[in-house]
Formats: sequence, C-alpha cells, structure tokens
Amino acid sequence: MSRRFLVLSLVVMLVTVPIAASAVDARFETSVPEPTLQPGTTQELTFQLTNDAEDPDDRADTAGDVEVTVRGGDTPISVRSGPRSLGTMQDGAPQSVTVTVNVPANISAGTYDLPVTVDYVDDTDDRETTTVTVPVRIEERARFVVEDVDANVPVDGSGTVTVDVTNAGEETASNAVLTFESANADVTFSESASTRRFVGEWEPNETKSVEVDATVADSAETREYAVDMTAQYDDVDGIATSSRTHSFGLTPLSEQTFDVEDVESSLRVGDDGTLSGTVTNTGERTARNVVVLLETSNPNLSPLETEVAVGSLEAGGSAEFDFDVEVADAAEAGTRQFGLSMQYRDDEGTQRTTDTTDVRVDVAEKRDEFVVDPVDAEFAPGSGGELRIELTNNRDTAVTDVSAKLFADAPLSSADDEAFVSELGPGETRTITFDLSVGGSALEKTYPLSMDFQYVTADGDTRISDAYKVPVTVNDTDSGGLPLPVLGGVALLLVLLGAGTYYYRR
Repeated sequence: MSRRFLVLSLVVMLVTVPIAASAVDARFETSVPEPTLQPGTTQELTFQLTNDAEDPDDRADTAGDVEVTVRGGDTPISVRSGPRSLGTMQDGAPQSVTVTVNVPANISAGTYDLPVTVDYVDDTDDRETTTVTVPVRIEERARFVVEDVDANVPVDGSGTVTVDVTNAGEETASNAVLTFESANADVTFSESASTRRFVGEWEPNETKSVEVDATVADSAETREYAVDMTAQYDDVDGIATSSRTHSFGLTPLSEQTFDVEDVESSLRVGDDGTLSGTVTNTGERTARNVVVLLETSNPNLSPLETEVAVGSLEAGGSAEFDFDVEVADAAEAGTRQFGLSMQYRDDEGTQRTTDTTDVRVDVAEKRDEFVVDPVDAEFAPGSGGELRIELTNNRDTAVTDVSAKLFADAPLSSADDEAFVSELGPGETRTITFDLSVGGSALEKTYPLSMDFQYVTADGDTRISDAYKVPVTVNDTDSGGLPLPVLGGVALLLVLLGAGTYYYRR
C-alpha cells in the first residue's frame, strides 16, 4: 500500500511542477494598424515591431540596441525617413515605429511589402541583422492621367484647349466633373481663373477629350503656363470623392503676325499715285477676312480709300494690295511715312487688329500733267490762220475727255479757242488746232498765249490743269499766213477782174 502511494506521489509531483520555457534567439514581427495608403500623397506610416518567438511556449532572447530601417524595396513606394533607434526589446514587448512615405499617384491597387531591416545586439553581444516586411495596401479607385494637351489659342487671342484625360484606375467614376484652374492672369477661361466641365460616367481605361475656352493676354509669352486639374466624382459606393490635383502645361500659339514686303509708290506732288505692296501671313494658323488698313497723319496725303480687303490667308499665304493716294500741290517731294495694320478674324470669329507697321515711301517732284509743244507758231503782223499744238499726256495713266481752252490777249485773238481729245494714253501725243489772228499793229516779237485743260483721270476725278504758256512769234516773214491788207487787195483785184470780164462779154 505504501509503495503504491509512493508511486502516485511521484506522478503528481511530475505533473504539478512547471517545466521551464526554452530560450530562443530574438525574432521580430510587424503589424500595421492602418495599412491603407493614399496614392499621390506623402504621408506617415505607423507599424508595431515586436520581439517574439515563433512558438508561444518559447521565450525570445532580449535584443539590445535595436535599430530599424524601412525601405521601399522593389515597390513604387519610397521611404523618406532614416533609421529609427528602439533601444532594448524584450520578449513580447512591441515598439511603435513611424516613417514618412511617398506614394505615387499612378500606383496600382494591391498589397505591397516594405522591407524593414532590424539591427540589434544579441545575448552574446554580437551584432545581428534580420529583415522583416511591413504590408501596406492601395485600394481600388478611379485614377486620372492627363494624356495630351492641344492648345489652339494664340497670344492676344482666344481659342480652345483640348485635354485628353484617362481614367487609369480600377473603378468607375460617376457624375465626374473636371475643374481647370490657371494661377497666371495671362491665361484665363472665359474671363475667369477657372472653369468646370461635366464628364459624367467614366469607365476604367476610358479616355475623355474635354474642350475648354481659353484666352491668352497680349502680355503673355510663348511658353508653358501651369494649369491645375482636379476631378470630383462619386465612387462605386456613391461617396463623393475628389482626386488629387493634376498639373499640366498650356503653351499658347505665337501671336498672329503679318509681314509687309515689296512696298512701292508712284506718288508725286500734285498728282494721284499708288502705294502698293504684299502682305504675308507669318503666323501659325489661317487668318480669315484679312483687311489691310492704311493711315497717315500728313494733311497733304489723302488716301482715296483707307482699307483693302485681301481675303483669308493661310499660314505662309500672301496677297497683294494697293491704295490710291492723292498728293496735294502744297506737299513737298521726299520720303514720307505711312502706317499699315491688318484687321482679321481669328478661329473664334473675333475681329482683331494688329499693331501698326510703319512703311516709308518716296514722293516724287511735281511735274506737268501735259507737255505742250507749238507747231508753226510764227505769224506776220495782220495775218491769221491755224495754230497747231502737239499735246502729250505726261502722266502715268490715261486721261479722258480732255478739253483744251486757249486764252489770247491783244494783239492776238482767236475765234475758235477750244479743242477736245476723247482719250490720251500715258505718253501719247495728239495734235490740237486753234484759230489765231494777229493784229496789224503787232510788233515783231514773241507773244504768250495761255491755255489749260480740263480732263478726267483714270480714277474718274475731273481736274483742271495749271495754265500753260504757248509762245507765238510775230515776224514780217510770212510763215504763218498772208497779211490782212494783202488779202484784201487780192480780193479787190479778183472782183475787178470779174467785172471786166462780164462787161467785155456783153
């Protein structure tokens, strides 16, 4: 009996006496209370690091001088923080570690493991290194990427900006609205710094082309201007969500420009002339309904028309223009300045006018409209006859309805003092004839006749020329007609001869 009792007692003692836990090397585990990261942000990530044996019945050795370093590894996530010192970590005692991470905006949804290097001193005072991971999660979402920007708006003009945006995320965005905002006053949207466009339902991998109206100031440059875009939408759970801000560059077209070449002038003091040239569209787009405008502040220069329509000009296209300009008699010959500007309509149909370009042209000396050369203008005292004058058009253009008027003072007179030429081309000469009588008391010398002309120019203007002096020479030599007394004696002789013949026949 006592022997059985002894055996039972030994068994009870073996059962009730605790067995000491085994000591194992330090071992580290991580846990993340909030593992979800937001794309396109820089944020803090906090996790727990615990020195814990894998078997609950074992005890991890104490780790001393613990230092942890979190890295991005082969994930798109980058870690901005350096090593963290945790000191001594005993078995089962967790330590909180916080680091700053950069999460790319275009990161795909899924789970990513960030490697954590743990350096520590073990119970034998040896420095050990081990690596664990911190799991983080990127949730599925709608994600927007600006694919392309086409800005068809010039400096000092208006136009459209087309932005291609793709939902590169994994979820559909509903009731999407895009907001565009410019931070520079040189770029505005319908006279506002921002504008909104409703896009609606937006499937994953779907690209939307969104057009907005934009205006670029004349003070702007041909460079990229930053525009911010944000998307507001409802996610798959119907929760209103805003995307991060996306920035893109808007480069306006160069200002619409024109070049004026081959400027020529036929201007002359006291005459009508032409100012002509060629205008070329040196801009990057078509200029519609182009009108060349002419201006001058000189009171002696009078354009008959101040604008010439040359039609639409494509980029690089050219057209000729010419203006008729009247130059007053009071003007002086020399170089004169005119201003030329171009009026046109842009792609939006808005009428615009360029800055004025100064052009310099020459105004020639005044010249007579006609050249008057008398033919056989020599008469004897008391004689008379035809006075023939060669009339030459000295202008660069034809004239019509030329009426010549002769003015004679005693001892010269004319019973037929007018002549008419229907048309006279430039440089053309015609002979006009007048009746001229010289009084018997005229002295032998040169007498002046005056004459002027009324005519119609090629532009349809009726003008009266300056007076022209025509020299007539009076000389005893019979070169212009018989003297009047001689003519009278001849007439009387003829009468007497006729009377004698009649009397003899009777």
